[in-house]
Amino acid sequence: MRSVIEIARINLLRVFRERTNFFFYAILPLIIVIALGAMFGGSGVSRLGVVSTDAGALGDELVTILESGDVEVDIRSRDSLAQLESDVEDGRLEFGLLIPPGYDEAVRTGQPMELTIVSKPESIFAALGQGIETAVAQQSARIRAANIAADFAEVDFDTALATATAAQDTLEGISIEELTLGEAMFPNFGNSFALGAQNMTVLFMFLTSMTAATQLVLTRQLGVSRRMLATPTPVSRILLGEFLGRYAIAFAQGLFIVLVSSLLFDVGWGDLAGASAVIIVFALVGTGAAMLVGVLARNPDQAGSFGMVMGMVLGALGGAMVPVELFQEPISTIAQLTPHYWAIDAFRELVLYEAGIAEISTQLAVLAGFAIVFVGAGTWGLRHSITRG
Repeated sequence: MRSVIEIARINLLRVFRERTNFFFYAILPLIIVIALGAMFGGSGVSRLGVVSTDAGALGDELVTILESGDVEVDIRSRDSLAQLESDVEDGRLEFGLLIPPGYDEAVRTGQPMELTIVSKPESIFAALGQGIETAVAQQSARIRAANIAADFAEVDFDTALATATAAQDTLEGISIEELTLGEAMFPNFGNSFALGAQNMTVLFMFLTSMTAATQLVLTRQLGVSRRMLATPTPVSRILLGEFLGRYAIAFAQGLFIVLVSSLLFDVGWGDLAGASAVIIVFALVGTGAAMLVGVLARNPDQAGSFGMVMGMVLGALGGAMVPVELFQEPISTIAQLTPHYWAIDAFRELVLYEAGIAEISTQLAVLAGFAIVFVGAGTWGLRHSITRG
């Protein structure tokens, strides 16, 4: 086993001998993943910033209504309108709400009052904006009812408001039944873009694995593996060492991106066990594909070019660059023949639908099938290349 670890270690040292490789394998993918995660989110929870300084009890009540509404929202306090605008512009918040000072007194006395909503155009969190408007309308209806009751029944405003609130909580209002005819042309269109961080991780893991094909060709050309075969080291250990060295890079890259982006930048990955399982199996797929390319290529340039083209084509077809929902037939069906499609589909279930590892068993099984085919073919080819002659 020591010989296997030593072979894997030598492969790792050969890759990271050039310090720029660390930037391209770890830092650059992380920057892109974090940028996409910040732009599109990943947790499925809308972030709402609220400024409610001196807004009074009714201002606090409006925030409570928003928290208990149908739209899942993470409310974060801010100090000023300028801070709201900055955070929305930079993607730290999806919406901002300014409840001005004196809000409580103004609505009690029937004076006009203006709330300020801050958002970006074409936001995929439009439901939150509608939720804010609904909460304001709900509170306004009760306040108007309380004002009318206070005038005609000659009771104080607080008593009338409490009565209106109780009536609203107990009386059945008007309900709406929504009938949706036909199927959406692009189902989950906005949600698919919310997976930008996950999609890029899948793309980079495979591309990183493909770069290992170049090193494998060099190893063959220099006769390194064949010279090791002249030692008492069995061919099976040589193959395992070659595989582990390349697998470690892809797996470490995926795990590094998931942990750093989730812990430091709040990028959502869903169930951690499920996300880890996808990373583990997809790294096997990428490593097997790299070994196969490294065996088939005649020189390092050919391996690098073919590996890059293969990674980009499979990534594009699998939905890593553009949501599969935008594809027409037969491309949408062909997409399912790529490992990227199944990895991204697994992340979609984990992030958007809060699935666990059991719910993505089908995707993991398909990825495992890809891994068996690629690793098996690559290992067989490598064994043949180092034992012949």
